[in-house]
Amino acid sequence: MEAWTAKWLLGQLGAELGACTGVDLEFSLRLTQGRVEDQGRFCCWLSGDEPVAFAPMARVLERLAAPESVRAAQREAVLPVRQGLAVAFTEGVPELRLYLHGRDPATLADHYRAWRWLPGGEARRSRYAFHFLPETPSGLRPSDLIQDALRPGFERLVQEERLQQGSGFWLREGSDGSVEQVDLAFPWCPIAGTLEGLRELARVLAVPARDDSRWSELPIRHVAARVGEGAPQVTLYSAASLEGAWPTSEAALQARVREGALGGHRDVEETVYRRLPALSRTQGEPTGLDAFYGGDLETWRAVLGPEMHYHAGLFDTPGLDASDAAMDEALRRAVSALYPFIPAGGRIHDVGCGWGGPLAMWIRELGCRSLGLTISRNQFQYVAGLGLPVRWGDAEQTLPPGHFDCAILLESLSHIRDKARLLRVLRVFAGRLVMRVNCQDGSPASSAFGGTMHMVSSGRLRELVEGAGWKIRHWRDCRREALPSVAVWHRRLQSVPVGEDRHLETLRAWCERVMTAPEAWGELNPLIEVVAD
Repeated sequence: MEAWTAKWLLGQLGAELGACTGVDLEFSLRLTQGRVEDQGRFCCWLSGDEPVAFAPMARVLERLAAPESVRAAQREAVLPVRQGLAVAFTEGVPELRLYLHGRDPATLADHYRAWRWLPGGEARRSRYAFHFLPETPSGLRPSDLIQDALRPGFERLVQEERLQQGSGFWLREGSDGSVEQVDLAFPWCPIAGTLEGLRELARVLAVPARDDSRWSELPIRHVAARVGEGAPQVTLYSAASLEGAWPTSEAALQARVREGALGGHRDVEETVYRRLPALSRTQGEPTGLDAFYGGDLETWRAVLGPEMHYHAGLFDTPGLDASDAAMDEALRRAVSALYPFIPAGGRIHDVGCGWGGPLAMWIRELGCRSLGLTISRNQFQYVAGLGLPVRWGDAEQTLPPGHFDCAILLESLSHIRDKARLLRVLRVFAGRLVMRVNCQDGSPASSAFGGTMHMVSSGRLRELVEGAGWKIRHWRDCRREALPSVAVWHRRLQSVPVGEDRHLETLRAWCERVMTAPEAWGELNPLIEVVAD
């Protein structure tokens, strides 16, 4: 065991990874009862677009005589994205860790697995699952798992505004499925001491004031807390891309990471947060829309069809007497007609994803890495149950988690009160905007559809899009092709008994009103398809 030192291990990693591109360095320090542990914990990450890019990691594992089960997992990784090799020394004994970040072939959802082993020993497996705040699809919230002593400070961390707006938490599960660790993600790399929740945790752990600078000045990417029995402890992680020569000591690695993470923090502040408009604080809207868009799943399946598309279809034949088969085809066409504007294989933010019908299509047919956003808890749980990447949240209160090639709003912009602000926010986070928007040209702007839709004219829509800094490259009215959808919904609703579901009854009343003069209504209420860069 004499050879297993931090310096020796860094040398082994550098021999294989030092000349690679796409390398990140990471280290962590731990706050535990009465002290700060800031030595012997670091990780090297390798990123790549093709499996061959991870051959250096295979050679690292060979150098370290990793267990065959670990080496096999690395070789057989499916759709690899990032791989990390970490070490944590305890009383001079290293525990090695291999992290594998890949994607599910069917849904392109991210998945993380990990193996931990002592030199010469067998490896134990764990998995990491990421969830956006506030909760998992099963209703589990991160603070529910934290030890009692740490819970108040941890909950204060969870309430950080930026964390609530655009990030979430990891759950590390052991091979038996039990949660071992909760990890909050801070993608803007804040300085640890600026987070009051962390200062409260340090006080609970009785970390001496003389050690304050050892942790409080660190730009952090993650904060992890142990779950279950054992002494309370909080681990802070910092990470940055490798720039320049490979570090030859742990002190050099830490200095390099601190410098790079500080630069990353300043860059995010400059390029993202300083460009964002002030947060809109509409009161009562999220809860109202959440309740409105709930309802019985099977009833809604009878109205919307088997693939649960909650948007108008685009029909290629005239007339309102459309069959269910024609409706299903028109719904799929309404999605596929947008494919020329959506970069295949790109990253898509589906704002107002509903029950996930379109989301499933551009994942399956375009190979797009996608994230759906819905304000409905029922829809969130349903879409997550399909294995699709989805987030529960209000588009006016949250922020997109990172940069997307394309933001899509398929008949969802009408539900946004402050449309100008959302369009400006999306300008920061997305390279392209693709929308279909229900407009109201025949009467002044007003609320509609049970007060859940805040209508604007097509002229005002153009002003809003261009005023947010977007350049329109495509614009057309799709209402004539979409109008038969109302007739189909109207027909299907006739077989659904009148009930207490406010949303369902609002749709029923709306369909009956439109069907009294569908052509005239369509002329006055365009469905605008707009693409902007």
